Amino acid sequence: MTTATVSAPGEFLGHPKGLYVCFATELWERFSFYGMKYLLLLYVTKYHLFTDSAGYDVLGAYAGLVYALPLIGGLLADRYLGMRKAVIFGALLLTAGHATMAYEGFQAMKFAAGTTLVEAITLNDGTVIAAGTLLTEDVIIQDVVALKVFFFALALITVGVGFLKPNISTIVGKLYGKDDPRRDSGFTIFYMGINIGSFTATILCGWLGETYGWSYGFGAAGIGMLLGLITFLKFQDTLEGHAEPAEPARLKETFLGPINKEWAIYLGGLLSLSVVWLLIQNEPVVHLAQNSMLIIAVVGIILYSMLYQPDKGQDWVAIAMAAVTMVVGLAWAFTGDDTWLGMMLLGLVVFIGYGFKSHNSAEYSRTVVLMVLIVSTIVFWALFEQSAGSMTLYADRVLDRNLGDTEIRASMFGSLNAGFIMLLAIPFAALWVWLAKRGWEPSTPVKFGLGIMQAGLGFGALVLGAEFADDAGKVAMIWLVLAYLLHTTGELCLSPVGLSAVTKLSIGKVVGVSMGTWFLATALSETVATRIGKMAAIDTGGAESADAIQLLTTYTELYEFLMWTGIGIGVFMIVISPILKKGMRGIH
Repeated sequence: MTTATVSAPGEFLGHPKGLYVCFATELWERFSFYGMKYLLLLYVTKYHLFTDSAGYDVLGAYAGLVYALPLIGGLLADRYLGMRKAVIFGALLLTAGHATMAYEGFQAMKFAAGTTLVEAITLNDGTVIAAGTLLTEDVIIQDVVALKVFFFALALITVGVGFLKPNISTIVGKLYGKDDPRRDSGFTIFYMGINIGSFTATILCGWLGETYGWSYGFGAAGIGMLLGLITFLKFQDTLEGHAEPAEPARLKETFLGPINKEWAIYLGGLLSLSVVWLLIQNEPVVHLAQNSMLIIAVVGIILYSMLYQPDKGQDWVAIAMAAVTMVVGLAWAFTGDDTWLGMMLLGLVVFIGYGFKSHNSAEYSRTVVLMVLIVSTIVFWALFEQSAGSMTLYADRVLDRNLGDTEIRASMFGSLNAGFIMLLAIPFAALWVWLAKRGWEPSTPVKFGLGIMQAGLGFGALVLGAEFADDAGKVAMIWLVLAYLLHTTGELCLSPVGLSAVTKLSIGKVVGVSMGTWFLATALSETVATRIGKMAAIDTGGAESADAIQLLTTYTELYEFLMWTGIGIGVFMIVISPILKKGMRGIH
């Protein structure tokens, strides 16, 4: 028997059995998430006849919250619940949310201006328009009850992801010792599950939803999540206690009357659904909160790195400068006034400059570099996340999706990212090793610049493709495939490297806060992405009446702007990379 086939008790194929349980659970969770994500904007604009702008607001608020709430779910699991219980609670909410998504209600109806009503209609606000009325403007009748159920389903999914997403990944790390050489390969296997789930779900759920009805697509996503929950419950013993609460006795302590702390957390999670339900319908509030929290986090972490020298005592000048910068930044976040934005940026530059003069330690220098890298990711993800927004509507409206006698559904193109990651992740990892051996590996800031540039070049492919549109204004699919390829190679340059940079550049005592700031920037990019998408909004209650050539022109103008934005910011990051590399003080 060869050593490759020998497994220790509790192991399978050389890895802990718990890895495969986490693999399957995350695969089905991502199956459900991506199976729904790429249908979402199409569903609200084509079935409930939201305008593009209103649809983008829903997508932005939902996606922004999905990436922000794991910060809370991870904190509650670390301090109280433990990862196993948090994952189970999150999976239950997710299963309920996806099941609720299958309820459609009746399809919205549009009555165009100039129509004479044959029978009376009741508007969403309860107003009745009598039969025989000649309409002077477009009127859309929606199923108000179904929409309330829909937003509640999104709230269930959002809170569920908040509990499950950060903790299933943490469990994988707990299964290995700190110096276990199998750790990296274990995470590789785990992340392959994420991409398998994403790839298959986007194809299957997209095809079902757009071919047979939205409830079939959403229902399939729900079945996937149910399978994930069953898998985790059935095989949770393979985790061997690694995902249990750090202090189980704390969970039994009384919180309020007969309610202990554990049930208080569950009850709080359920009560939070009403708040999330409201937030999903109020994108400006979500965007405001994201901006405010990111400003406070970035300035606060930089200030901490200044004061991380006990021998120097408190620097009240630095504290005052940080406070003023935060206040001015919050004024901008609340008002949107560019004057406040300019003042905040100026204050931030002066604040950072003061730090280099008075607190020029390695910790401070690395922290400033890390904050620059984190802020730059907002640009990348805002471009990248057009995939579920404007790029999906683009695929639906102006792409020639016929392949022989088969029509490819618009939502199915979202699978390309996961497909390319599965093909290219290992070659990219090998490429960095090959370059490193020869002393040619780009520094982390250069990789960030390359990633952002490739996101811009992806839109360049769509701009170029528009030059070869047919007489009907339809663009060949190959251009969208090329755009996804460039976005994926950009992601492979930036995302894994960025997560590693957070752990290396952050001061040890605030590495968790720094990682939270990374994900907060990702959350903000989701609402920024949908706001950018509104630049090409076609507010015609479904866009069926819009001319294809006019639509192509509108989207091409947006993508040309995004192309130059990505290339410009990417080049800027490469130009300043020597400064950033020097500021990293020996960290690669």
